[in-house]
Amino acid sequence: MPSNSGFDLALAAESLRDDVRRLARINATMHPHEAEDNAAELRRRIAKTAKQIAFETAPRMDVVKDDWIVLGSVAAWNIFIDWRAFDRIPLDGYISISDLARLLNAQESLPEYPPSSSPPANSSPAPSPTLTHSRISPFYIGTNPLSDTCIVAVGNAMKPFSQWPEYFRAYGRREPVGPGFTPFSFGWGHAPLPPWEVKVLYPLYASAFMRTMRSKQIAGGDMVLTGEEALCDLEWVGIEALTMDENAAVVVDVGGGLGQLIHLVLRDVVGLLPRQCVLQDRREVIEEARAELMRHGLDEVVVMEHDFHHEQPIKGALVYLLRRILCDYSDEMATGILRRLAEALPADKPNARVIIIEERLLEVPTPENCIVDLVMMNLGGMLRNYDKYREIVAAAGLTVVGYHIQDGNPICAVECVKIEGAA
Repeated sequence: MPSNSGFDLALAAESLRDDVRRLARINATMHPHEAEDNAAELRRRIAKTAKQIAFETAPRMDVVKDDWIVLGSVAAWNIFIDWRAFDRIPLDGYISISDLARLLNAQESLPEYPPSSSPPANSSPAPSPTLTHSRISPFYIGTNPLSDTCIVAVGNAMKPFSQWPEYFRAYGRREPVGPGFTPFSFGWGHAPLPPWEVKVLYPLYASAFMRTMRSKQIAGGDMVLTGEEALCDLEWVGIEALTMDENAAVVVDVGGGLGQLIHLVLRDVVGLLPRQCVLQDRREVIEEARAELMRHGLDEVVVMEHDFHHEQPIKGALVYLLRRILCDYSDEMATGILRRLAEALPADKPNARVIIIEERLLEVPTPENCIVDLVMMNLGGMLRNYDKYREIVAAAGLTVVGYHIQDGNPICAVECVKIEGAA
């Protein structure tokens, strides 16, 4: 957290007091479980103000030590997740540390550590120490989607972060070009391999990653694609689709994962048929994607294996979608992906376009935006702003005709068409 030279402690304390009183009034009218999920922005403001006060007032060495405690806490909940220890703690009761150790086949002193630092669970004192869940720890139970996200956060972020000094000594103080020799691949001990090939070597981690992609809560939720609330209104696609052959490829979701975006497109875009949509991804993803689409009654969507670094096999589609793809790659590789799609755009459809949808680099990056950018660098990619998109789009023979953002939303949509006369 950066220090603020203009920080007014008294004003911040008054603001914190007022906000806490507002939250207390809200909580008083609700059941505790309902109150937890209410007034999210107010809760964020309270937490942010409290953290700023702590940062600006605590002894400086205490602030430094707090970061050490965070590192220890991450290590603790990570091993508790790996051992499924949180699953063993009753939701409405407690378990003794000795019983938990016995269930985990672990030395009794080991389960004592997580409750001792920024507790993921609550502990009672000796002589009979026990554990109960805190308000946060149920998120770490194996059946909660956030548990898998925590595993991925350690694998994509903390593990490579810990190897940064060695990585930059080995490869120079510059961003990775990829696809191999990324901080992620280096941190996992397979420097020459691209990140996706490294993940295949670790099935448990790969499975956790796939489950995070399957979760609406984590992977994108209900993005609106038509009307005034849409980030990028695709109503025109349905109108165009009505004039095209029913078996023609209208929308191609490139690297579309398990089909979440195609599902939303078909939900919102009136006039577009499932058989006019194509979902492409790598071999290890595509069969599960097919099953997911069938489960939602979308078995007519064309599903095909494709590596987007190679020539695009579907030529002449109206729209090629790239959702959360380019942010995983360097400018050089992202330009190559876009160039393959520029080559596939039809010459006889002036409205045909490539649409990029992903998190952008904010004009004033928040801490969350910064950490996402750093994790993308671990994978060989980066977040981009308008100028950066315009550069890679132009290098691929395309031009930006729409750049869509919304207040409070880090996601952007970038619409690109082929430059007239480009090969």
